[in-house]
Amino acid sequence: MATIAAHATPRHDNRHPMSFVAYVLVVLVIPALGLLVNGLATGDTTWAVVGGISLIACLVGAGVIYSAMARRLQHSPLIPDASSEEKARYLANHPH
Repeated sequence: MATIAAHATPRHDNRHPMSFVAYVLVVLVIPALGLLVNGLATGDTTWAVVGGISLIACLVGAGVIYSAMARRLQHSPLIPDASSEEKARYLANHPH
């Protein structure tokens, strides 16, 4: 009988956990904008205010996380690191 065993792959990537939180905040901008526009179109100021506040909170939260990561990690979390160490790690993981 064959067994299926998941082999552990080492994670040597440089993804920070807070980058996922910032990404989720950026994605939540879309429904917040939908609430804002729908509230303005129907004349329901409560939903327009809720949408506007959540839109601003998501954008400011993601901006704060991205700027804090850029200062602490010494490179942009949005633009990949183009250092020689990063290139060597990529070539080690993905040989051609």
